Amino acid sequence: MPETNAAPAQKSHRLPIGLSGAALKYIAVITMLIDHFALVVVLYGFIYNGRMLLIRRHDILPSLYDLMRQIGRVAFPIFLFLLVQGFIHTRSRKKYAVRLFLFACLSELPFNLAVSRTLFSFSYQNVFWTLLAGFLMMCLLEKIQTSEMPRWAAFLASLLVVAGLCWAVTVGHTDYSYHGILSVLLLYLFRYEKWMTLLAGAVSFAWEPAAIIAFLPIALYNGEKGRAPKYFFYAFYPVHLLALVGINYVLFHHL
Repeated sequence: MPETNAAPAQKSHRLPIGLSGAALKYIAVITMLIDHFALVVVLYGFIYNGRMLLIRRHDILPSLYDLMRQIGRVAFPIFLFLLVQGFIHTRSRKKYAVRLFLFACLSELPFNLAVSRTLFSFSYQNVFWTLLAGFLMMCLLEKIQTSEMPRWAAFLASLLVVAGLCWAVTVGHTDYSYHGILSVLLLYLFRYEKWMTLLAGAVSFAWEPAAIIAFLPIALYNGEKGRAPKYFFYAFYPVHLLALVGINYVLFHHL
Protein backbone atom coordinates (compact mmCIF):
# COMPACT_ATOMS: atom_id res chain seq x y z
CA MET A 1 0.00 0.00 0.00
CA PRO A 2 1.48 3.40 -0.95
CA GLU A 3 2.43 5.76 1.87
CA THR A 4 0.68 9.08 2.35
CA ASN A 5 1.53 12.24 4.21
CA ALA A 6 -2.07 12.93 5.11
CA ALA A 7 -2.75 13.26 8.82
CA PRO A 8 -4.41 10.20 10.33
CA ALA A 9 -8.12 10.56 10.81
CA GLN A 10 -9.26 10.98 14.40
CA LYS A 11 -11.05 7.99 15.82
CA SER A 12 -14.74 8.63 16.27
CA HIS A 13 -16.19 8.00 19.73
CA ARG A 14 -19.76 8.01 18.53
CA LEU A 15 -21.70 4.83 19.04
CA PRO A 16 -23.10 3.19 15.92
CA ILE A 17 -26.79 3.87 15.46
CA GLY A 18 -28.97 0.83 16.00
CA LEU A 19 -28.54 -2.48 17.80
CA SER A 20 -25.43 -4.64 17.76
CA GLY A 21 -25.48 -8.41 17.53
CA ALA A 22 -24.83 -8.60 21.28
CA ALA A 23 -27.80 -6.32 21.99
CA LEU A 24 -30.04 -8.54 19.88
CA LYS A 25 -28.79 -11.58 21.77
CA TYR A 26 -29.65 -9.95 25.11
CA ILE A 27 -33.17 -9.24 23.83
CA ALA A 28 -33.45 -12.86 22.72
CA VAL A 29 -32.25 -14.41 25.99
CA ILE A 30 -34.45 -12.12 28.11
CA THR A 31 -37.59 -12.95 26.12
CA MET A 32 -36.60 -16.63 26.12
CA LEU A 33 -36.21 -16.51 29.92
CA ILE A 34 -39.69 -15.00 30.25
CA ASP A 35 -41.08 -17.73 28.01
CA HIS A 36 -39.44 -20.58 29.89
CA PHE A 37 -40.25 -19.10 33.30
CA ALA A 38 -43.90 -19.11 32.24
CA LEU A 39 -43.69 -22.77 31.21
CA VAL A 40 -41.61 -24.24 34.02
CA VAL A 41 -42.62 -22.12 37.01
CA VAL A 42 -45.99 -20.53 36.23
CA LEU A 43 -47.61 -23.46 34.41
CA TYR A 44 -45.92 -26.50 35.94
CA GLY A 45 -45.64 -24.85 39.34
CA PHE A 46 -48.29 -22.30 40.24
CA ILE A 47 -51.04 -23.45 37.88
CA TYR A 48 -50.74 -27.22 38.01
CA ASN A 49 -48.66 -27.57 41.20
CA GLY A 50 -47.83 -31.16 40.45
CA ARG A 51 -50.84 -33.04 39.12
CA MET A 52 -53.60 -30.89 40.61
CA LEU A 53 -55.17 -27.95 38.80
CA LEU A 54 -55.33 -25.23 41.46
CA ILE A 55 -56.14 -22.11 39.48
CA ARG A 56 -59.67 -21.23 38.47
CA ARG A 57 -60.53 -19.76 35.12
CA HIS A 58 -61.03 -16.25 36.46
CA ASP A 59 -57.60 -16.19 38.11
CA ILE A 60 -54.94 -13.88 36.63
CA LEU A 61 -52.23 -16.54 36.34
CA PRO A 62 -53.49 -18.24 33.16
CA SER A 63 -53.67 -14.85 31.44
CA LEU A 64 -50.21 -13.97 32.70
CA TYR A 65 -48.93 -17.32 31.44
CA ASP A 66 -50.35 -16.68 27.96
CA LEU A 67 -48.84 -13.17 27.85
CA MET A 68 -45.40 -14.40 28.90
CA ARG A 69 -45.44 -17.17 26.30
CA GLN A 70 -46.33 -14.63 23.59
CA ILE A 71 -43.43 -12.41 24.67
CA GLY A 72 -41.20 -15.46 24.41
CA ARG A 73 -42.04 -15.90 20.72
CA VAL A 74 -39.70 -12.98 20.00
CA ALA A 75 -36.57 -14.97 20.88
CA PHE A 76 -36.43 -17.63 18.17
CA PRO A 77 -36.51 -15.37 15.07
CA ILE A 78 -33.67 -13.32 16.56
CA PHE A 79 -31.60 -16.44 17.17
CA LEU A 80 -32.20 -17.54 13.58
CA PHE A 81 -31.23 -14.15 12.19
CA LEU A 82 -28.03 -14.18 14.24
CA LEU A 83 -27.33 -17.75 13.13
CA VAL A 84 -27.29 -16.55 9.52
CA GLN A 85 -25.08 -13.60 10.48
CA GLY A 86 -22.76 -15.99 12.28
CA PHE A 87 -22.59 -18.15 9.17
CA ILE A 88 -21.60 -15.10 7.13
CA HIS A 89 -19.00 -13.69 9.50
CA THR A 90 -17.52 -16.61 11.44
CA ARG A 91 -13.84 -17.35 10.90
CA SER A 92 -14.33 -21.10 11.20
CA ARG A 93 -17.61 -22.71 10.24
CA LYS A 94 -16.31 -26.05 11.46
CA LYS A 95 -15.75 -24.67 14.97
CA TYR A 96 -19.13 -22.94 14.85
CA ALA A 97 -20.87 -26.22 14.00
CA VAL A 98 -18.93 -28.06 16.72
CA ARG A 99 -20.03 -25.46 19.30
CA LEU A 100 -23.65 -25.89 18.29
CA PHE A 101 -23.33 -29.67 18.52
CA LEU A 102 -21.63 -29.60 21.94
CA PHE A 103 -24.21 -27.28 23.45
CA ALA A 104 -27.03 -29.29 21.89
CA CYS A 105 -25.67 -32.30 23.80
CA LEU A 106 -25.10 -30.33 27.01
CA SER A 107 -28.59 -28.82 26.87
CA GLU A 108 -30.52 -32.02 26.33
CA LEU A 109 -30.85 -33.15 29.96
CA PRO A 110 -31.70 -29.65 31.29
CA PHE A 111 -34.22 -29.30 28.45
CA ASN A 112 -35.79 -32.67 29.27
CA LEU A 113 -36.10 -31.75 32.95
CA ALA A 114 -37.63 -28.37 32.16
CA VAL A 115 -40.01 -29.35 29.35
CA SER A 116 -40.74 -33.07 29.78
CA ARG A 117 -39.99 -33.18 33.52
CA THR A 118 -37.86 -36.28 33.13
CA LEU A 119 -34.16 -36.88 32.54
CA PHE A 120 -34.57 -38.83 29.31
CA SER A 121 -37.15 -38.06 26.68
CA PHE A 122 -37.10 -38.65 22.93
CA SER A 123 -40.42 -36.91 22.30
CA TYR A 124 -39.02 -33.37 22.10
CA GLN A 125 -35.43 -32.12 21.60
CA ASN A 126 -33.83 -28.78 22.41
CA VAL A 127 -33.51 -25.89 19.98
CA PHE A 128 -29.74 -26.24 19.50
CA TRP A 129 -30.41 -29.26 17.27
CA THR A 130 -32.61 -27.11 15.03
CA LEU A 131 -29.95 -24.40 14.92
CA LEU A 132 -27.29 -26.97 14.05
CA ALA A 133 -29.44 -28.40 11.25
CA GLY A 134 -30.04 -24.89 9.89
CA PHE A 135 -26.33 -24.12 9.99
CA LEU A 136 -25.43 -27.35 8.20
CA MET A 137 -28.06 -26.58 5.59
CA MET A 138 -26.41 -23.21 4.83
CA CYS A 139 -22.99 -24.86 4.56
CA LEU A 140 -24.28 -27.48 2.13
CA LEU A 141 -26.23 -24.98 0.05
CA GLU A 142 -23.17 -22.76 -0.30
CA LYS A 143 -21.07 -25.73 -1.47
CA ILE A 144 -23.71 -26.61 -4.03
CA GLN A 145 -23.96 -23.02 -5.25
CA THR A 146 -20.18 -22.72 -5.69
CA SER A 147 -19.82 -26.08 -7.40
CA GLU A 148 -19.53 -26.58 -11.14
CA MET A 149 -22.61 -28.75 -11.46
CA PRO A 150 -25.34 -27.71 -13.93
CA ARG A 151 -28.08 -25.42 -12.68
CA TRP A 152 -30.74 -28.10 -12.77
CA ALA A 153 -28.53 -30.45 -10.78
CA ALA A 154 -27.69 -27.71 -8.26
CA PHE A 155 -31.38 -26.92 -7.82
CA LEU A 156 -32.24 -30.59 -7.33
CA ALA A 157 -29.37 -31.08 -4.87
CA SER A 158 -30.43 -27.98 -2.91
CA LEU A 159 -34.01 -29.20 -2.80
CA LEU A 160 -32.88 -32.58 -1.48
CA VAL A 161 -30.75 -30.93 1.23
CA VAL A 162 -33.62 -28.75 2.46
CA ALA A 163 -36.15 -31.59 2.29
CA GLY A 164 -33.76 -34.00 4.00
CA LEU A 165 -33.06 -31.68 6.91
CA CYS A 166 -36.73 -30.79 7.29
CA TRP A 167 -37.43 -34.52 7.49
CA ALA A 168 -34.60 -35.05 10.00
CA VAL A 169 -35.75 -32.38 12.46
CA THR A 170 -39.37 -33.49 12.11
CA VAL A 171 -38.53 -37.12 12.85
CA GLY A 172 -36.16 -35.98 15.61
CA HIS A 173 -38.87 -33.79 17.16
CA THR A 174 -36.57 -30.80 17.57
CA ASP A 175 -37.90 -27.51 18.89
CA TYR A 176 -39.64 -25.58 16.06
CA SER A 177 -39.05 -28.55 13.74
CA TYR A 178 -39.17 -27.84 9.99
CA HIS A 179 -40.54 -24.33 10.61
CA GLY A 180 -37.10 -23.38 11.88
CA ILE A 181 -35.31 -24.87 8.87
CA LEU A 182 -37.55 -23.09 6.36
CA SER A 183 -37.13 -19.79 8.22
CA VAL A 184 -33.35 -20.17 8.14
CA LEU A 185 -33.60 -20.91 4.42
CA LEU A 186 -35.46 -17.66 3.69
CA LEU A 187 -33.15 -15.59 5.89
CA TYR A 188 -30.17 -17.18 4.14
CA LEU A 189 -31.48 -16.59 0.62
CA PHE A 190 -32.01 -12.87 1.28
CA ARG A 191 -29.05 -12.42 3.66
CA TYR A 192 -27.52 -9.51 1.73
CA GLU A 193 -30.78 -7.59 1.22
CA LYS A 194 -31.92 -6.07 4.51
CA TRP A 195 -35.53 -5.25 3.68
CA MET A 196 -36.08 -8.52 1.88
CA THR A 197 -34.60 -10.30 4.90
CA LEU A 198 -37.14 -8.58 7.15
CA LEU A 199 -40.02 -9.30 4.79
CA ALA A 200 -39.04 -12.93 4.15
CA GLY A 201 -38.45 -13.52 7.85
CA ALA A 202 -41.81 -12.05 8.80
CA VAL A 203 -43.57 -14.16 6.17
CA SER A 204 -41.83 -17.29 7.44
CA PHE A 205 -43.38 -16.71 10.87
CA ALA A 206 -46.88 -15.90 9.63
CA TRP A 207 -48.04 -19.07 11.41
CA GLU A 208 -47.00 -17.49 14.75
CA PRO A 209 -47.90 -13.77 14.59
CA ALA A 210 -46.30 -12.77 17.92
CA ALA A 211 -42.91 -13.85 16.56
CA ILE A 212 -43.11 -11.24 13.80
CA ILE A 213 -42.49 -8.56 16.45
CA ALA A 214 -38.89 -9.83 16.56
CA PHE A 215 -38.22 -8.22 13.21
CA LEU A 216 -38.59 -4.74 14.73
CA PRO A 217 -35.34 -4.98 16.72
CA ILE A 218 -33.79 -6.98 13.87
CA ALA A 219 -34.52 -4.01 11.59
CA LEU A 220 -32.31 -1.91 13.88
CA TYR A 221 -29.32 -4.25 13.53
CA ASN A 222 -26.27 -2.14 12.70
CA GLY A 223 -23.93 -4.93 11.60
CA GLU A 224 -21.70 -4.55 14.67
CA LYS A 225 -20.80 -7.56 16.78
CA GLY A 226 -21.02 -5.74 20.10
CA ARG A 227 -19.45 -6.72 23.40
CA ALA A 228 -20.47 -9.80 25.32
CA PRO A 229 -18.74 -12.73 27.10
CA LYS A 230 -17.67 -15.22 24.44
CA TYR A 231 -19.71 -18.25 25.50
CA PHE A 232 -22.34 -16.53 27.64
CA PHE A 233 -25.19 -16.95 25.18
CA TYR A 234 -24.36 -20.59 24.54
CA ALA A 235 -24.15 -21.44 28.24
CA PHE A 236 -27.20 -19.39 29.18
CA TYR A 237 -29.57 -21.88 27.56
CA PRO A 238 -28.80 -25.00 29.66
CA VAL A 239 -27.97 -22.98 32.80
CA HIS A 240 -31.24 -21.03 32.87
CA LEU A 241 -33.24 -24.21 32.28
CA LEU A 242 -31.55 -25.89 35.24
CA ALA A 243 -32.15 -22.78 37.35
CA LEU A 244 -35.86 -22.79 36.53
CA VAL A 245 -36.13 -26.49 37.34
CA GLY A 246 -34.41 -25.73 40.65
CA ILE A 247 -36.83 -22.89 41.43
CA ASN A 248 -39.77 -25.17 40.67
CA TYR A 249 -38.37 -27.87 42.93
CA VAL A 250 -37.70 -25.47 45.84
CA LEU A 251 -41.16 -23.92 45.64
CA PHE A 252 -43.25 -27.00 44.88
CA HIS A 253 -40.98 -29.98 45.70
CA HIS A 254 -41.38 -31.58 42.29
CA LEU A 255 -39.89 -31.19 38.82
